[in-house]
Amino acid sequence: MDDNSSAPEVELRIEHRQALRGHAIELLRLGHARLDAASFAKSQEEDITGKLKEAIEAVIEVTADAPAWVDRYTVYDEEKPTGTPKLGKKRPRIDITIKRRWKLRETHPRFRFEAKRLKADKRISPYFGKEGIGCFLRGIYPLTHPDAGMIGYVQAGTLEEWQIRLGNYAARKSRHHRAAALRAARSRERDRAPAR
Repeated sequence: MDDNSSAPEVELRIEHRQALRGHAIELLRLGHARLDAASFAKSQEEDITGKLKEAIEAVIEVTADAPAWVDRYTVYDEEKPTGTPKLGKKRPRIDITIKRRWKLRETHPRFRFEAKRLKADKRISPYFGKEGIGCFLRGIYPLTHPDAGMIGYVQAGTLEEWQIRLGNYAARKSRHHRAAALRAARSRERDRAPAR
């Protein structure tokens, strides 16, 4: 297996990309609204993600007043994507994936989320580091199009405090993250280029 293999990127028109991103975020919001967030204050990331996935699934499958478009989607947690060089337990696991059913069977676009707990130790580096958003920037998590998201499970402090802290950190590290994303994009382009 080629160590540089990656999942095929689905060419989506801008309006379809925006709809997928918007719908994925709205499904996340609707699922979260079904949960008692305070009951997860001490929970592990995988436990929260599993319950969030179940809540999103309930929105898609059983909620009577859900928007009509929800039946176009499927939700997965702990997805092990294809197209990565690692095998078995070493394969990357994507926390939440929202998959859009599409006309062509082989090209179902997916919006993927990485999740991290925002807890009392107040460390931000895991969120932005190589195990967080870095998985997308370095191409460890294959994308079906160039959009992905991060989820922060606030377990200590307030949402407003975390927004400020994460925003400040992102602003300080923006040059580093843009450079990492550019390197990953160039690497993916080289991998897709036909052999000469």
